[in-house]
Amino acid sequence: MRILTRAEVASLMPDARELIRIVETGLAAHGRGQVVLPPKSHIEIDDRVNGHFNVLPGWAGDGIDLAGVKVISDYVDNWKHGLPSEIGVLALMDPATGMPQALMDATLITAARTGAVTGAGARLLAPSKAKVVAHIGARGSAIHNIAALAALGMADEVRICSNRAETRTKLAQLVSERIGVKARPYDSIEEAVKGADIVVEATRLETPQLLIKDEWLKPGCLLVTYGWKMASDPATVLRASKVVVDDWAQCCKGGQLHPMIEDGRLTRAGVHAEIGEIVAGKLPGRERDDETIVFWHRGFAISDIVVGKYLLGKAEAQNVGLSLQMFGRKGGEDGEVV
Repeated sequence: MRILTRAEVASLMPDARELIRIVETGLAAHGRGQVVLPPKSHIEIDDRVNGHFNVLPGWAGDGIDLAGVKVISDYVDNWKHGLPSEIGVLALMDPATGMPQALMDATLITAARTGAVTGAGARLLAPSKAKVVAHIGARGSAIHNIAALAALGMADEVRICSNRAETRTKLAQLVSERIGVKARPYDSIEEAVKGADIVVEATRLETPQLLIKDEWLKPGCLLVTYGWKMASDPATVLRASKVVVDDWAQCCKGGQLHPMIEDGRLTRAGVHAEIGEIVAGKLPGRERDDETIVFWHRGFAISDIVVGKYLLGKAEAQNVGLSLQMFGRKGGEDGEVV
């Protein structure tokens, strides 16, 4: 079994364009039904802390043939302690034997694959001449969303708005320095959103709050939404030409647009496709530039597994990380491990 630290994962991580390609292999497997994806477990602690854990298991076939489990915590106030809000670990398992193959930090993996899913959605759903991005929220995955969109040539101008002035200013600086695109912090969500070709909503609301009004959105735009609680206008969802999700079963458990599922305004019949069905070529993505499209992704283990598989292969080729013989075998024919 190989163990990879956060620094080692970072050293092995591919660029944004390659990440999109890798994540799309997992999305396509999902679209072809070649995955096992149990519901994620959500673990709340108690009122002492403002945070929770999610446990995401899964297996992917379709040439991937790897199982995995990710445990990811999300603690909103970690910034006060100099810690990332999301901290995770990913275990990869051989589905043929059940033997562990790797244990790696999944903090960066989570943020990077989230950005890659946003990128995959934009590649298939954004208007053909998208150039202006409004990013609402400055959480850890924000820069990866923007990097993915920039890699696709869709982010000539980036507008960033978040709850705290220091986070939006810092993110705008990072985007300009690391990605090399024009980025500017905005105090007003309305000003940031108006005229944008792609709007990404990645907020951390504790209760639903209407942040992105339908009348602010440019006709024919792509709205990507995956924040904790509903921040988008139900009117946008109801009038959208297409609504696309990552996994309908998991969307029925919670997340951004879940209130509309609960009250019956959003049903499976009202969803055009799961994104994997589009990646796999089973259903079309955007067909006209005047379509307003909503893409809601909650994230699932298959994306973590395919990125983890890439990192493990690269680590083995370069002898990066700590390789452990975790199990030894007893003598005898029963093959019992100790």
